[in-house]
Amino acid sequence: MTSLKVRLHKAKARLFGSAAKDIAVPFELPCDCGHRVTGIRRATCQIATCTACDARIYVLPVNVYPATKRVRSEVLDGSFGSRLSVIVRDLVVGEHESTAELQSCATQTATPGPRRSGPPAVSAASPTENEGSDGEEALGKRSRKSNTRIRISPAAAALAAEEILVEEPVVRVHRPSLSVVMRRVFTPFRLLMLSAAVLVALTGWWIVTQRRMEDARKTWRREMDVAEQALEDKDLVALHESLAKAMVAAHTLQRDDAESRRAGSLLLQTQAVQNLSSTDLVSMLSGCVSDDGVFNTAKATAAAELLIGKWFVFECSLLRSENGLMADMPLIVNSVPVTITISSDSLQRASTAMPQSPLMFVASVESCRVVDSRPEFQIRLSRNSSTLITTQYHAAQMGFTAANSPGLDALLERQAEFLKTASAGEDNHP
Repeated sequence: MTSLKVRLHKAKARLFGSAAKDIAVPFELPCDCGHRVTGIRRATCQIATCTACDARIYVLPVNVYPATKRVRSEVLDGSFGSRLSVIVRDLVVGEHESTAELQSCATQTATPGPRRSGPPAVSAASPTENEGSDGEEALGKRSRKSNTRIRISPAAAALAAEEILVEEPVVRVHRPSLSVVMRRVFTPFRLLMLSAAVLVALTGWWIVTQRRMEDARKTWRREMDVAEQALEDKDLVALHESLAKAMVAAHTLQRDDAESRRAGSLLLQTQAVQNLSSTDLVSMLSGCVSDDGVFNTAKATAAAELLIGKWFVFECSLLRSENGLMADMPLIVNSVPVTITISSDSLQRASTAMPQSPLMFVASVESCRVVDSRPEFQIRLSRNSSTLITTQYHAAQMGFTAANSPGLDALLERQAEFLKTASAGEDNHP
């Protein structure tokens, strides 16, 4: 017998119109293999799997429409009073019929006998249609007598009491080939729009590039004229500003000719004059040896740290070494030798082009290492800051004149001529 709690819950759902949602409706469908697939209907359609042959069977969802003579449904139609009268009649009449049916089933189980013949039971999921007027009249009387009388198997009753897990529907979607996908994605209209967008983007980029190049040409010409005038007027600040702007324009134009190399060299010379150390190299390294001739490592390390980033001017020949170029100058400070090296392609070419002449160049100190075992100072100059001195104005600002440096004019002229005829790819850029 169905418990009173379940019957009351079912009656409440039918009375208030939530039967399709709250009442579990079982189903029992035959499979081609002879096995019967059972389960609980859902709010949407589902694919049930036969446990015997793994066949997939389509199951309709719960019927949300009122019951008819042909189709069974838990949903009641009509007014609230009519629904209430049907539910009360089912609760009273259906209870006695269900008890009698269970007793009959128990009697048949205890004393087996011949199978009773008669019309087949009406399915709860999809009742069959009886032929003739007599069948319709009998079905109508039976429906009026009890709207809840359902003959289901014990397995279906157990499934109605406890929700089972049915495999989610698996829909096999046909996957089109790659050619079909490509034709769908790259339609003629899309290709036309893409070509138009690319054309507009390229046109915009070309216009912006041409405008930027034209502005760079104007800036280069204007700033170089200002730099020449500042060099004649010996205005160091204006010379530096104009040369800096001119070199930015030269990088935009990707210029690598004699005029651009001269402008880069003048900019480095101007920076060297502005940042030239007020103390010479020998004075900064002196004082690292005590009066008794003992090398003081702490003082030497402090002096080496002060040298980093300082700009100095050198006039010497350059020799090839394992680390690039080494200054050919016997520099000894308080009996401590000083080795100066630099790795610069421009200075190396200048040294090769003018082997019999010393070079006058400026550079900043990149690193200075103190060797305790010898002792010795190993100074390495920055390659990006090294450049030849080519003008008398910059040489004079660094303390070199024709009076105190014989042959200075000829040296500067040779270095300026070498800078004009030097090949591309030099590293004398700011």
